[in-house]
Amino acid sequence: MVYQSLYRRFRPRSFSEVIGQDHLVAALRNAVIEERVGHAYLLSGPRGTGKTSTARILAKVLNCLEPPGNGEPCGSCDSCVAFESGNSMDLVELDAASHNGVNHIRDITASAALGSPGKRKIYLLDEVHMLSAAASNALLKTLEEPPEHVIFILATTDPQKVLPTIRSRTQHVELTLVPAGLLSEHVKEIAERAELQIDVTVVDYVVERGAGSVRDTLSALDQVVTAGGIPEHSGSTDALIEAIADQDLTGALTAIAATVEAGVDPRDLAYRTTRKLRDVFLAGAGVSSGQITDEELPQLAGLASRMTRALNVRALELLGRVLVDMRQSPDPQLVLDLAMVRLFAEPTETAVGRDTPGTSATSPSTGSKPAEQARAALAATQTADESEVVAPKPEAVKVPPPPPNESVISTKPHDEIPPDNNDEASLPKDLSIGEVSDVWQQKALPALSAKARARFQAAKVTEVIKDRIRFELPNETHRERCEQLKGDIEKTLRELLNVSVRVELFATQESPPSNSDTAQSDTEDVAVDPSEFEVATDAGSSSVDRVLDAFPGAVASDDEGGR
Repeated sequence: MVYQSLYRRFRPRSFSEVIGQDHLVAALRNAVIEERVGHAYLLSGPRGTGKTSTARILAKVLNCLEPPGNGEPCGSCDSCVAFESGNSMDLVELDAASHNGVNHIRDITASAALGSPGKRKIYLLDEVHMLSAAASNALLKTLEEPPEHVIFILATTDPQKVLPTIRSRTQHVELTLVPAGLLSEHVKEIAERAELQIDVTVVDYVVERGAGSVRDTLSALDQVVTAGGIPEHSGSTDALIEAIADQDLTGALTAIAATVEAGVDPRDLAYRTTRKLRDVFLAGAGVSSGQITDEELPQLAGLASRMTRALNVRALELLGRVLVDMRQSPDPQLVLDLAMVRLFAEPTETAVGRDTPGTSATSPSTGSKPAEQARAALAATQTADESEVVAPKPEAVKVPPPPPNESVISTKPHDEIPPDNNDEASLPKDLSIGEVSDVWQQKALPALSAKARARFQAAKVTEVIKDRIRFELPNETHRERCEQLKGDIEKTLRELLNVSVRVELFATQESPPSNSDTAQSDTEDVAVDPSEFEVATDAGSSSVDRVLDAFPGAVASDDEGGR
């Protein structure tokens, strides 16, 4: 005889055997007793929570020939026996994932009007969210007004993908994950009925692996029984959680490597670690997630106090991002390792920002752990990169020194005294017009772009007052064109002089415009007198002679006022 899995052998056969879904069981049982069963139901919830089993029980109850009257099937009549053996003509099951075309739905709507041997004909559409748009639309009319003897039961793990027009035509009931305590009792009961010898450790292991799903829990129990016990390395997340609580980077990476080496998928490890961190977070707030037992709650609360809430939330955020990144990554373990590095580097970066200037936060002590050294080195690298890109140079923000006294001014060389012989301290201590002029001619101009260098070639430094440098340009038009590139000049001078400067541009007012500029600008306003033209003697006949030759009989007149 072929071995039958535990979840198939002990599938619920009545509403009383369905665990963890009291709200659904009570609603369906009362509907059967009061004969108020709806024409369409939508059952949604995680996998392994009893959607298909509940639908089959409802179909069995509605077609039971000898109902006991408590909303349960009798289990002994011919109809119930046919349902148990799976050859009843009153239940039509369709997998919408593989039969999602419009032709499959047309076959259902065409056969729905036909009669059946039993009282009711039940159509069970599993994974209904996989139907195509055309198939969903083809189902609408029959789903809204089916024949009196037909009931539709739709099951899905993702109700958001079901068309709203379908959801509005059904009674939507949501199934939830089964609490860990109830699931533990169910495992013990199944083990007793199957005559299996298991201990508390096995129960805790399979309940953790099941994560609230009855089918997954019984499948994990099957694996333990087949393997003869819990695997030597069960892929537990305890080592990784402990390393996160201790902020031990080496321990975290070692736990990941050991777990993956034992055959655990990094994606599964990341998923279960995220669930465990969520339980730790809720336990720290005094709330049970429903997936932990009462014995585990104090242990998780202790982990929460060691981990701190900030680290817990940071770990949840990073691992949630890891679960998304792993979908497309060729190396999921590398993604998980990098997440641990980021997790432990974050507190160190915060500490570096709070250190005093006299304290070195980037050089770990010789007695520190390797993990702490790695975190400090990573934080130092990131801080250095950010300072190169974002932080201004220290010289650019320093406060200008106080004005020098008269004795200091008198000892300066002659070229450092402003040309206007101003006695006020208008220059910074280490900046003079001579220095600015030299820097401008020898360093600033060659460093400019070709466009800026061409425009500012004629500019001369005429005055330096504190942080202002005045340039003189030939005319107003030239000054306006140079104003467009003034920011480049300020940036170049700021880098060369190590002082924040402002550039002011002025046009020369004393010197009048040159004759060439006047002639060029006033060309259109000058009146031309033809009498001033001189006839070249070596050019042959004059223009007057050529005109007289062209018009025989014409006479040239010297009278300018004649008409």
